[in-house]
Amino acid sequence: MSLAISKALSSKPARRWLTSIVTPVVFATSSLCSVASATLEVNDHGPILDAGAFAMRVTNAGIMGNAFYDHGLSFDPSLEFPRGSGHEALGHAELWVGAVRPDGSRRVSGGPMLEWRPRLEGTDASARVIGARAGARGSLFGVDDDGDGRVDEESLDGRDNDGDGLIDEDYRLVSDQEMDTEYRDDELASTSYAYSNGEPHLPMHLAVQQKALAWAVPGFDHVAGYEFTIRNDGSELLRDVRLGIYADLDSRGRDQAGGHLNDLITMFRYDALIPEGISNVTVDQNVPSRPEYVKACFSHFEGTVPAVYDGNANSGLPASAVIGLEHTTDALGYVVNFAFPGTREAQAAARAPRRDTTFRYSVFAQDLTPGGGGPPIVDDERYRALSGTYTQATPTGTHDWAVLLSCGPFATLAPGQTVHFAVAFIVAPTPESLATYALAARLAWRGTRYNYQPDRPSSAFFIGETGRNGHEICFEPPPGIVFSYEPHCPQKLTDNNVYPNQPCLGCFASESTYSAGHCIWTDFDCDACTGLDGAETHVPWQVGGLFPPKPTLKCVMGDARATVLWDNLPEAVLSVPGSWAPGYRFGGYRLYRLDRWGRQAELPPPDRWERIAAFRPSDLLFAGAPLADVTDSSVKSVSEAYGEALYPPGRYRFVDSAVLDGFDYVYVVTTVLTKVAYVQGAPVLTELESPLTSSIEERVVPRSESRTSGSGAWVVPNPYYGHAAWERQPVPGDAFTKHIDFFGLPRARCTIKIFTLAGDLVRALDHDGTSGAGEASWDLISRNGQDVESGIYLFSVDSKLGHQVGRFVVIR
Repeated sequence: MSLAISKALSSKPARRWLTSIVTPVVFATSSLCSVASATLEVNDHGPILDAGAFAMRVTNAGIMGNAFYDHGLSFDPSLEFPRGSGHEALGHAELWVGAVRPDGSRRVSGGPMLEWRPRLEGTDASARVIGARAGARGSLFGVDDDGDGRVDEESLDGRDNDGDGLIDEDYRLVSDQEMDTEYRDDELASTSYAYSNGEPHLPMHLAVQQKALAWAVPGFDHVAGYEFTIRNDGSELLRDVRLGIYADLDSRGRDQAGGHLNDLITMFRYDALIPEGISNVTVDQNVPSRPEYVKACFSHFEGTVPAVYDGNANSGLPASAVIGLEHTTDALGYVVNFAFPGTREAQAAARAPRRDTTFRYSVFAQDLTPGGGGPPIVDDERYRALSGTYTQATPTGTHDWAVLLSCGPFATLAPGQTVHFAVAFIVAPTPESLATYALAARLAWRGTRYNYQPDRPSSAFFIGETGRNGHEICFEPPPGIVFSYEPHCPQKLTDNNVYPNQPCLGCFASESTYSAGHCIWTDFDCDACTGLDGAETHVPWQVGGLFPPKPTLKCVMGDARATVLWDNLPEAVLSVPGSWAPGYRFGGYRLYRLDRWGRQAELPPPDRWERIAAFRPSDLLFAGAPLADVTDSSVKSVSEAYGEALYPPGRYRFVDSAVLDGFDYVYVVTTVLTKVAYVQGAPVLTELESPLTSSIEERVVPRSESRTSGSGAWVVPNPYYGHAAWERQPVPGDAFTKHIDFFGLPRARCTIKIFTLAGDLVRALDHDGTSGAGEASWDLISRNGQDVESGIYLFSVDSKLGHQVGRFVVIR
């Protein structure tokens, strides 16, 4: 199947001034294993972040969310919250990168939409969206997954990074779900098309690595993290680089026409101090009588952020926001004491702000005109918007609101250099609760710090190795920059009550020469709380407590039964010490079935699923049957991982006989971790369970077996009612769900014909029952493509085994 993006892209009324019109470009779907050519992944049933409480579409075109729902190209959620509700919090968002080129022109890549494209040449899968979930083989953090003596040497990018002939076999995954991809602004598909604003796309030859993350951990499950690394692959020096996310934040039902036009916008604030520890710095450890410098250390997370929510207070629709987390900084900006040689030249060479505090927010109403509060249209206007100098909308009243989050400027981006920033989309039931998830997003980027490098065991203020006593960075200047500076900042010792308002006795200034080729541990920001405890390695996004992985699942459908098969990979992964939450152990599997199809999205929300079985290891006495009850010891292992034998789906086998032929079901098997703690002598059980996620593609249907007789076929249901409770209600993306089923068909090739009572042919169906399938479905559409009317219908079944006739009733 192929989809074409055409001029219909601008068809939505009163909505997007910046939506582009492009001449038709066709992109074909293919599997993730196909790497002969890249695919623009904006089509239906694409990659979805769904480990958390939401479902968010991920693309490889600089687009976040589903920008093509209103054009019929994809019915995936954009940013659906809660997951399965059909409630959307985002139209779509775009990555904007602006810069001044050597000729003085100001260009922006990423607007109009589709200026970013995956590379269409090459033999690797990096241009696809490559996804992984916690516990995937090869993904364990800090573990030598492939046994080659190295740890986390790969990236999740579809490449053989370490040259061992294997792909993505030893990378680190720190969230419950991650999706990575790459794209560019200079592909022929984006440079050769005419956009609706009449401005040609002039690329800056930028390449982007994008990372998207989600968590199942409560509190973080309302956060979608995004990280972008932009590289200059061209030959020009770009100046005054600015980065941004243009987010069309909506609050509407997915199929609610015009629901985005009555949104409101508000500013919310979050403010929290997170304790980090106590800094104890000795002025001179050889003189014990001299007091220590003591400072309580905190991370201060604060910000004021615009949020969009529905104008109807009783709608139950979500509120959403996008917040800035981090961007590239340059420590040369801290070089302010020009008494040292070369320092003026060093500070002038800084190519980024010294702190990641340059995020700004601009608001626009997409139903207003450009320059009058509406969004910018051409590159010069977009660049001014990124700079914060383009006319914004007054944030009052109901509109189709959009927010531009931007940062910079970054003074230069030379060929081969990169610039980086991280943002988060957050969703909540109400705007008042967004502050909680804004803080969670900041904590997610704060992540975890590790002390991997050996420290010098000294608290003296002039000892910095490695990240101690206020020394936050081992700094090496770029080639060509040489300067002298004092690396320890003894002045910081006077801001405490050790030496108030007087020189620091015993303190001394030193001078070091900074040049390319070696780094010096330095306290540039003169703060004893940065470089606190020697934990010099920052791992962002790692919040701890990852949920266990699900096993690989396979369903075999039979006559009034479903056989659910799964493997034992979670047990092998969970056997690795230190890979999961401390104190937890493997607690078994749980089996869920979906058969209640009241829904607003393709799959109903998790509370519609029924847990039908649970299995536990033999040494646990909690609820559930022994795992041995469903273990098939005849299935042989196929490989080994982490010292454990791996078995394919079929190692565990469960037969569900509480199903009906012709009905729709989805199955999920989750993994459970358990921990027992004792409170006042009484045992208290806590559990972590895999996220309950699946997709409509996993739908299965039990079927009746074909018969050796040419007679005996029947219709279910009979009569058919237009709103049967067992049926999947039509939703966008899964609209043609009505059906009746012919059972008891012959074990042969046959033709089913449906007639009116007057003898007119309504539809003919061909069916092959030679392999045992004794059931055929009809969607109640006539051969002319029309819904059939209520009435009595006749049918015939003809095969080499015989001829049969019957009747059924349709009641609309």
